[in-house]
Amino acid sequence: MAEFANPRRPRILERPICQPPTRGVVLKWVGAVAIPALILVCVISSWQREGATSERANASQASSLPLAPQPTPAPGPARSWQEGSAQHPEQFPYAKAAPRATLVKLPPPRAQLISLPEWKPGETRPVMMPYNLEVLATYRGQLQSQDMLPSSGNQLGDTWVVGDTPWVWIWAPGAARADWIDP
Repeated sequence: MAEFANPRRPRILERPICQPPTRGVVLKWVGAVAIPALILVCVISSWQREGATSERANASQASSLPLAPQPTPAPGPARSWQEGSAQHPEQFPYAKAAPRATLVKLPPPRAQLISLPEWKPGETRPVMMPYNLEVLATYRGQLQSQDMLPSSGNQLGDTWVVGDTPWVWIWAPGAARADWIDP
């Protein structure tokens, strides 16, 4: 309570009025923008002057030389660019027909048999179920048919193998009760 009664700093009763920027601040900003712009204009104009003087020098040198008459092509039969490339291969080095690629169909990959480690009764392993659900399955043994799967007394994860198919007792997502699921 003592802290609230005696604040560390005085209360601010009204908002401070913002002062417009002073003339010195405005001049600094104008100078910061105007000076680089002036330098840029000078550089561009000097490049243009150099280009103009070099063009004049080239023009004066060209005017002192006698001009040779330009040959005019004689009209002839129309030709394609391929015919012209046969007569002048140095002009068209890539005009020759390139070899074409052919599509090769590879055989489908073959399935490979692998041997799984022996699963002993009572041993627990992680098993990937449908819906990307990983379950710790406990192996109970083998049965002759699906009808022999026990319907009571099971614990979640109990696994029985019928033929080559394992069956796991789990509560599937969205199901009302646990049931045997084939992973």
